[in-house]
Amino acid sequence: MDGDKPPDIETGGSMSRIWAVILTLWFAAMPTASAQGEMFGLPLVPQRNGWARYTAQSSDGATELVFKVGAFGTHNGRRGQWYILEMDAPGMGRIALHFLVAGEKFSPENLLLVRSYIPGREPQEQEPPKDTEGESPPIKVLRKHPETVAGRQLEVTEYLIGDKLKAGWSPSVPGLGMTYLNGDNPLRLVAFGVGGDPWKNSGSGRPQWPEPEKGKEKDKK
Repeated sequence: MDGDKPPDIETGGSMSRIWAVILTLWFAAMPTASAQGEMFGLPLVPQRNGWARYTAQSSDGATELVFKVGAFGTHNGRRGQWYILEMDAPGMGRIALHFLVAGEKFSPENLLLVRSYIPGREPQEQEPPKDTEGESPPIKVLRKHPETVAGRQLEVTEYLIGDKLKAGWSPSVPGLGMTYLNGDNPLRLVAFGVGGDPWKNSGSGRPQWPEPEKGKEKDKK
């Protein structure tokens, strides 16, 4: 990646909407320092073949996205797990970003490799930059309570990230574990599960790139 610019994806129109959502997710998932000086962040939920579908809002309208837990892979001798973000881009089809993550948190130091798949273009693969500027915002636990989310009763922990961003998190939701995210680009969980088609009865149905083939990931040098 070139600084904070995503790999080979232009901004503007629906793309700017999509990347606003991605950057919001990244911001919320970064590790932070708690008052006790310990590293703290929202952990991933690595439930294999699990998925969660969200509706994201922005000034340009609503976007549907799915976050999936994929297979294991390696890069430069480090083992990680693929987390796949799919978005239904109006007029383009389904865009996919594959993140190879080592560890329990979606954070810059744990991100090994990023692949982007856009209909009509060659797939792109890049290592993300390891140097990040600025300090991560503080995270504060607001409350933990039972809540009905996507038709199910879940135990949800609510967090305040920085001064105004709020997020709900549950270990029952595969992938990011998020049940909602408030802020400039709010996110709402609408369905989740394990196996099957997370896009069933949803999305545009336009073409998409395939996921990495299971058991065929090679160690990148």
